[in-house]
Amino acid sequence: MSLNTEHNKHKIINATFSLSLKHGFDNVSIKQIQQESGLASGSIYYHFKDKDEILDYMVKTYLTNSFYSYSEDIKNFEGPFIEKLKYTLKYKISAFATKEKSDSIFVPARPEFDHKEYFTLFKSIYHHKPKIRPAFYKLNEKLYNFYWELFEEAIENKEMRDDIDIKTLVTFFQTILKGYTDMWAFHPELTIEEIIDANMKMIEEAIKKQ
Repeated sequence: MSLNTEHNKHKIINATFSLSLKHGFDNVSIKQIQQESGLASGSIYYHFKDKDEILDYMVKTYLTNSFYSYSEDIKNFEGPFIEKLKYTLKYKISAFATKEKSDSIFVPARPEFDHKEYFTLFKSIYHHKPKIRPAFYKLNEKLYNFYWELFEEAIENKEMRDDIDIKTLVTFFQTILKGYTDMWAFHPELTIEEIIDANMKMIEEAIKKQ
């Protein structure tokens, strides 16, 4: 893929993402994408046959591919295991989905966005676009295995109790990860710090060595 082709595909995806945050994906037209990206409609159809193909690429760019930078950053976190878990919670609502690896300086930077709108958008896409759901399933499977490895490593390093069932713990942790973002998005009276602190107290109680 040439640098110019890659650049234009990213401009289309970034434009679609920004517009979808404001209006919802189904309410965004090709003409709006054209105006937002600064590209001709012919250029958009050169890269993507229709909006569904744009959506598929957008989900991979802003959701699925983000797993790699996310898992790498969590693994490289230095500090006690309980702080790593807290970092995991904070990471998801601050950096998750904003990073993208690219060797090209010509790839346009991703737009700044409100993470509450981000989670709401992808929840809507999941519910209204069944064909996209396998991408969500695949991502969650990767996350499940990743968290399993994190807890397994913590047990090996004697950073948490070793009599706990990892499957139960991973299920518990993933439930928290999914639930606390909803709490944050739909309960404006609660700060993200309050929500994270409340969850961390429960997690620490569950995994602390007896």
